[in-house]
Amino acid sequence: MALKLEPIITNTSYQAVFRQLESAILRGDLAMGEPIPTEAGLCDMFHVKRTTVREGIRLLEQSGLVTRGSGRRLIVSAPDARRSSENFIRAATLNRVTLQDLWQVERELEALACRLACAVITPAQLDQLAQNIAQTKQQCHDAKAVIRLDMEFHRLITDAAGNRALTVARDPLGILLYASTDFVVTRLEQATARMITAHQRVYDAIGANDPDQAVIWMTKHMDDFKRGCIMAGANFNDPIAEFVDHDTLTKLLNQKTRTI
Repeated sequence: MALKLEPIITNTSYQAVFRQLESAILRGDLAMGEPIPTEAGLCDMFHVKRTTVREGIRLLEQSGLVTRGSGRRLIVSAPDARRSSENFIRAATLNRVTLQDLWQVERELEALACRLACAVITPAQLDQLAQNIAQTKQQCHDAKAVIRLDMEFHRLITDAAGNRALTVARDPLGILLYASTDFVVTRLEQATARMITAHQRVYDAIGANDPDQAVIWMTKHMDDFKRGCIMAGANFNDPIAEFVDHDTLTKLLNQKTRTI
């Protein structure tokens, strides 16, 4: 398909280069895995200088819409989850999103993931959940490992739901919320045991294809998380940034990079 690009006459030409290339990618004129035109080719198409094209391409790379392929050609790609999550975390921090705000949305998304997963989860995915619970039991005295495995458990359920929109919406919220799990796990001795019990009940319900029970236990689990935070001294009306353990956050961001 021929690209539909227009000559640019503007004081911010490099931004216009970026916007037109971005639009071409989102429309599908430039497909995933396809190289974008060369700098020289773009200069001819846009009627601008090479420096302008390079600045526009730089913005495109920063957005995650292109990556360097073999031979240094830039190819169209989808932003990975880490980039999207980092952008969300910055926005949530700067907009002073509260722990209550985040928990309220995540509570609904987790329940939805359970309901959807019941209908489509595979035996292999069920086995992954079982292994996660077993590992959590084995490492129950290691707070950092428990936090990592808790995040993994919820992410496995979201994957099993098979809904891309849910994955895109839930991933950054989940990373930010569960990075604050350290606040509870390190302050309440009973937190890990209660988490394992809830995970087991959710697993049993999903395995039995019982969406109502899966939602009930996931909702109980999320409500228990809130009670634990309050017992540990959290004020749910405070910004989420005050509860996040940043070492844990970095590890969670690195735990799994996936293409959106």
